[in-house]
Amino acid sequence: MNAEIAHNRYVLFSTFRKTGVAVKTAVWIAPFGDNQACFTVGGDSGKVKRLRNNPNATLQQCDVRGRVVAGTPVIEATARVVTGAECEPVYQAMRNKYKIQFRLLTWSSAITSKIKRQSVADAAIIVTFNS
Repeated sequence: MNAEIAHNRYVLFSTFRKTGVAVKTAVWIAPFGDNQACFTVGGDSGKVKRLRNNPNATLQQCDVRGRVVAGTPVIEATARVVTGAECEPVYQAMRNKYKIQFRLLTWSSAITSKIKRQSVADAAIIVTFNS
């Protein structure tokens, strides 16, 4: 049942600082195999750094601005960061779900990263839902 959250358009993804304080971010997310979900991320993002210290995460349905949908459950999970060739199945899952929007986002992010010298989505996060 937890994996059904990956069918929502936006999900509030929470990672935890070393102090235990949650940091919440609205993300696009896609189903990824049994009891898993995934999304793309910049390899130097805070989410990646926090997950390297603590793989625990929570997810909850939200809107584009990260406002939680009232009455939706908080789902506990563990998450891992993948890079390189391991990202390709995640990119494919995101393309399958978000179609042209994901392609446009990827394209515009690549241009913006060159102009602003920021990293592009060069990593991915795979979330495994706790039972």
